[in-house]
Amino acid sequence: MEPLLQIREVTRKFGNVCVLDRLTLTVERGEIFGLLGLNGAGKTTLFKCILKLIALNEGSILYGDKPLDLATIHAKIGYLPEFYLPPGELRAGEYLRLLGLAVSGPRPDVDFLLQKTGLDADKLIGDYSRGMIQRLGLAIALLKSPEFVILDEPTLGLDPHVRLKLLEWLRELNSQGKTILLSSHDFAQVAKVCKRIAVLHEHQLRYIGPLNDFLDQHKTSSLEEAFLKETGNA
Repeated sequence: MEPLLQIREVTRKFGNVCVLDRLTLTVERGEIFGLLGLNGAGKTTLFKCILKLIALNEGSILYGDKPLDLATIHAKIGYLPEFYLPPGELRAGEYLRLLGLAVSGPRPDVDFLLQKTGLDADKLIGDYSRGMIQRLGLAIALLKSPEFVILDEPTLGLDPHVRLKLLEWLRELNSQGKTILLSSHDFAQVAKVCKRIAVLHEHQLRYIGPLNDFLDQHKTSSLEEAFLKETGNA
């Protein structure tokens, strides 16, 4: 496997509080990698560090074999935050098309993205449910056809049948060569699409490696049970 994203000894503090403590992990090109952790473990902070939305106190982040810079982030990385808040006064179709004007390269296929996410192009975003807004955020994350996608709780608020369609789409995107870094509290979802995972607990990595090895280590076939044992909550 070829390393794509390399996080090396990354530390982030807010005042005297250490939120990320010397994290080191690698996401390989072409994989769906799962990041697991309780609320407050530091997952979203790590994503924001990767995207340079907040600065590191220590460590480095490489993309390929070079330091990750803003030009690479803008050109190659898509991001779905956990709580996406789009402008409610616009309609989904016009909002995606406006954002598409800022994308360099081929014009985004907005109609395709709307169809894949099952959204009504003419409906005001302000009338969208939480699940619909999350699907819109996913469409925006994929607008520039990025090679690397970061998804923070992508199934938040989604109905079960929509969640299954999303998983199918993630597999499809992965088969097309996209690398996906996925954070989710839906352990069944992670187990279906990820072969490698990391467990972030109390701001440190407790495990990184194959999902099956993690299950074997805790003598269970349930990822949720293994996670609870690893974090001392079983």
